Amino acid sequence: MIKKINVIDLDKTLIPYDSFRGLVLMELRKMNIFLIWYTFLRLIRLNSMYMYKRKVCMFFEKNYSSSFFMNYALKLTKDIDEEVLEMVKNETNSNTTNILLSASPNIFVKYILESLKWEGSGSYFEDTGNFIHLYNKSKISWLKKNYEIDKYEYNFAISDSSSDYELLSLFEKKVKWE
Repeated sequence: MIKKINVIDLDKTLIPYDSFRGLVLMELRKMNIFLIWYTFLRLIRLNSMYMYKRKVCMFFEKNYSSSFFMNYALKLTKDIDEEVLEMVKNETNSNTTNILLSASPNIFVKYILESLKWEGSGSYFEDTGNFIHLYNKSKISWLKKNYEIDKYEYNFAISDSSSDYELLSLFEKKVKWE
């Protein structure tokens, strides 16, 4: 029997806000000079979103403990939208793997995955140092690499983002969450 997969977006879908933005704002309130500077550069468009996320993720990985990210992930799991979770549960059986894919950093997404007993990833650094921003077509590439389309039934997907519409089109059942 072919295994089914469901793909769930994190930000503004499984939780009602952008988790990366929430983390940055939380730390900006502590007057972190690095974050203030890089956020300013992003606001005046001297950095692309890719470069901004790459630099900020690198900063977080080097300067914050895993317990900090576990606690942040715990806060996020308390904000999970029960309606979305119920939709996922209705599409899940013993033959289904639920996969959370997020453009937010894997440094805390991995703890959400652990809590939910799901698979998936957030944006991450490869061993080579290359930053993989799981956004738009990168999500599709990651999914096809890890769950080959001819070996899995692409059952259900849910996302709020128009950048995920191509991803949603791969699935038998899809929800454009609003």
